[in-house]
Amino acid sequence: MIDPKINISSKPAFSAQVNNNVDIALADSAVQTRAYELYELRGRIDGGAEQDWCQAENDLRAHSQQA
Repeated sequence: MIDPKINISSKPAFSAQVNNNVDIALADSAVQTRAYELYELRGRIDGGAEQDWCQAENDLRAHSQQA
């Protein structure tokens, strides 16, 4: 017997949420990679992680808008 309380239409929403989480993880990975590049360019001097992360986000946004 099929339970009428189960909302089958919720499956695509869940799938979309999973896809968004994957996109976010990929975006975070790209930001992390760029932030590390910036850290290396600064001579691997500690203390600028937040600044590197913000700069990496800005760089990637600018790059994606140009494409």
